Amino acid sequence: MLDAVTVVLVEPLYGGNLGSVGRAMANFGLRNLVLVRPADGIFDDPRLEAMARKGVAIVRAARVVDRLEDALAHADLALGFTTRLGRRRRDGLDLRPAVERAAAETPDARIAAVFGREDGGLTTAELDRCHTLVRIPTDRALPSLNLAQAVGLFAYEVATARARARPRGPGRVPATVAELEGLYGHLERVLDRVGFFEEDRPDRMMNEIRRIVSRRLPDPRDVRILRGVLSKVELALDGRTGRGG
Repeated sequence: MLDAVTVVLVEPLYGGNLGSVGRAMANFGLRNLVLVRPADGIFDDPRLEAMARKGVAIVRAARVVDRLEDALAHADLALGFTTRLGRRRRDGLDLRPAVERAAAETPDARIAAVFGREDGGLTTAELDRCHTLVRIPTDRALPSLNLAQAVGLFAYEVATARARARPRGPGRVPATVAELEGLYGHLERVLDRVGFFEEDRPDRMMNEIRRIVSRRLPDPRDVRILRGVLSKVELALDGRTGRGG
């Protein structure tokens, strides 16, 4: 399970924090690290190696990408970490239940754990690209954690879940983030054509739809079926409007 886990850091700012993340990952046997648009000069920060210790090899081997989409392209299950789970994020899970759910329902999935900026976390658009929103339960008086602390807690829970896991047959693998984004784009296009969006902010309704879909974690076959239905709707609309071939 640990070889299938990737830690994704979006726009990390400080070399010391990056080094500490590498050390926390090494503590619990995680090896895969992806950085999305890291700050300029972050790898030259002398605090990086000092904080990473024996985890420095993980940081030096990190893959650097320009977009979160690239970091998640091959992930089967993306966990987006946030301290804000309010009305529009009510489907979020606490850390332990989220990891236990992944281990029980999708044991063979390639998991990406996505962590945001030290000074602002992940944006709503970035969280929308994740299957599950995850909150680390902290005291309300000080809910935010240092980046390495958050990664370390996640790594511990994953390692613990692996130790508890029993051998079992192949598990169900959900659709990848890229496959789901294709479905959401297709669905938004069709809903717009049929006049479903009555407000000026269709993104609000699409956010709700994403949350509904993420509860079920559809597999690739589910996505193909749903997109087949949407394609039939488009053909019917083309015939109605005289745009058919």
